[in-house]
Amino acid sequence: MAKKPIPASPKKPQSKPSRSGSGSGSGSSSGSSSGSSSGSGTEGNWLTLGFVVLAITAACYLPTLRHDFVNWDDPKNITENENLLLVGKGQSWGTTISNIFDLEKGNVIGNYNPLPILTFAMEKSLNGGEFSPAITHFGNLLFHLLTVFFVMKLLWGMGIGRWGVFAGGLLFGIHPMRVESVAWATERKDVLFALFFFAALVYYVKWLKQEERSEPRIGTYLAMILLALLSGFSKVQAVTLPLSMLALDFWFRRPMNFKLLWEKTPFWLISLTIGLINIHTLRVQGSTDDSITNYNFLDRLCIGAYSFCTYVYKVVLPWPMSPLYPYPKHLPWMVYAAPLGFLAACAAVWWAWKKGLRTWVFGTAFFFFNVMFLLQIFAAGQGFLADRFTYVAYFGFFAIAAYYVDVLYKNENSRGKVKIALGVIALVFGLWTLRQVGIWKDGYTLWTHVMSQDEGEKERSSLPYWNRGQFLRNERLDYEAALKDYTRAVEMEPSNPELLNSRGKTYFDMAASGKYKGQDKALIEKAIKDYTEALSKAKITPKSKSEALSNRGAAYGMAGMHEKSIRDITESVEIDPTNKNAYANRSIAYLNTGQYEKALGDYQSYLKFEPNNFNFWYESGMVQRVMKRNEDAIKSLDRALQINPKLNIAYLERARAKAQAGNKTGAQQDYQKAQQMGLKLEALDQQLMGGGQ
Repeated sequence: MAKKPIPASPKKPQSKPSRSGSGSGSGSSSGSSSGSSSGSGTEGNWLTLGFVVLAITAACYLPTLRHDFVNWDDPKNITENENLLLVGKGQSWGTTISNIFDLEKGNVIGNYNPLPILTFAMEKSLNGGEFSPAITHFGNLLFHLLTVFFVMKLLWGMGIGRWGVFAGGLLFGIHPMRVESVAWATERKDVLFALFFFAALVYYVKWLKQEERSEPRIGTYLAMILLALLSGFSKVQAVTLPLSMLALDFWFRRPMNFKLLWEKTPFWLISLTIGLINIHTLRVQGSTDDSITNYNFLDRLCIGAYSFCTYVYKVVLPWPMSPLYPYPKHLPWMVYAAPLGFLAACAAVWWAWKKGLRTWVFGTAFFFFNVMFLLQIFAAGQGFLADRFTYVAYFGFFAIAAYYVDVLYKNENSRGKVKIALGVIALVFGLWTLRQVGIWKDGYTLWTHVMSQDEGEKERSSLPYWNRGQFLRNERLDYEAALKDYTRAVEMEPSNPELLNSRGKTYFDMAASGKYKGQDKALIEKAIKDYTEALSKAKITPKSKSEALSNRGAAYGMAGMHEKSIRDITESVEIDPTNKNAYANRSIAYLNTGQYEKALGDYQSYLKFEPNNFNFWYESGMVQRVMKRNEDAIKSLDRALQINPKLNIAYLERARAKAQAGNKTGAQQDYQKAQQMGLKLEALDQQLMGGGQ
């Protein structure tokens, strides 16, 4: 069997698809294979190696199936997402889909990613209306594996040989910088948008080859448009699709002219629309405001260059890695020196282009096109780097590696070395990825790791301590440990009212827990002190002030000072009428002072913001029943049970309302249901069923 010649520079697609790569453009012979059913370049053999890649990738990410959600955007996107709470509990799919795709109701923290949210809804429905971290993490892994498959198929379509495809797919699958996109439930948007993104590029290569063969290709073009839409609805980062198509035009040596731009008109329009939608939703959320850092434009350009250089070196050495890279209090000298590195990279690409090193030009261009909007030049956010930003962009570098592995493997004397090198990469990156996956087990492991990555005591961010405190307080109910983290955060940033507010809330929760007998009064006093100090801070925003007043009002209420409680919370509502927690806290104060009508008013105000909160529907029904508004009470309790059919006390309260209304048969049914669910009837219930009112 004759040896296959070394691939030449990338060529335009031929009627029999070339398996040639992208060499230096000098001195290499031109060769191709037809991709027939026999020989070393067959689709079947590529798929065999492809399945090996998928198996290795799956093995690296299997531990995620035992992971929980983390307290970093997962609640807002999944477990506390208003559009998901009633999924699987009677809400129609028409309503669910309408809410998820609505620009106002559907955006989460300013991000408009309706398709990933829809997949969360489907998973919840399949799980009987309950959220399941295991199912969600399985979904992320499945979408990642499908993305890896299309990455390998794209490399094959670009003319890379099967061992090059193996190398490119392996790097895309298990490079440690992938972990954040796969192991973080919220980043379903990454793996989903990339799946449709690379599928669209596969169809684009097919469309180019159909042109060479003069075959009908309208169906392929329409499929590309559909995939572009699906990618755009998954994440705004998909706006770079037409630029990535231009990079492939360069790879296939298509003449650079206006025709290349014109033929992509639908994709430019999709990108423009998706981009404008997300700019709007981010602006409404306030995510485009740089008031936190107040960097000038020159600072921002330097940060962008620094991010670019960091991503470039991390493709080889992905260290250090962290879920959060907070802005430093003072930009280090490396940030201001980074533009020199960026200019050096530009010069290197220009040199490669002049030398005909088209593979390097293609790979770098693909990387830059897909990372340039993520360099934090025009946005602030919580950090200036993110591992997930490289998920698609690194394909450019992996394509370079795939090409050269293909070239080396075609030399019989190098094949053994290539396989050993790939084995070492699989082992090193595989173990590295496994280690990084463990960081995402839960909120504690996540934020503990972030703390370990902070350099310099003075430069540390208080955010990881605050978030770990939130996890310890809310998930583990470990108040003492939470207090240590909050106190450390306050020491690091004493002017931050949010931290004092959170520590005050911890003291309040300790008093309310009943675990600290004899300490209740002292704990409430500490809570009130922290809330009062938070209110005195110059940096406090109207929203934070409203929250602190509401919380202090709740603490006053627990201390029996109801007038102070109502006064604080009323001021809270006046400052921020959207503060739903204030309505909740004031309703308790009104109940404790027998002001039922006002309590009902606050319940209704709260439910406008959180219409699927079954506890508040239950509370409304209970108060209405006490006020002898039995029909209203029954409707409220019906709603509570629609949202949460397992709420046994709602059956008991509805039975009482029905009995008061004279519906003894209906009351008896609800009483039986309540007893079946473990509740015991009280003297009031015997009286009601005995005919007393």
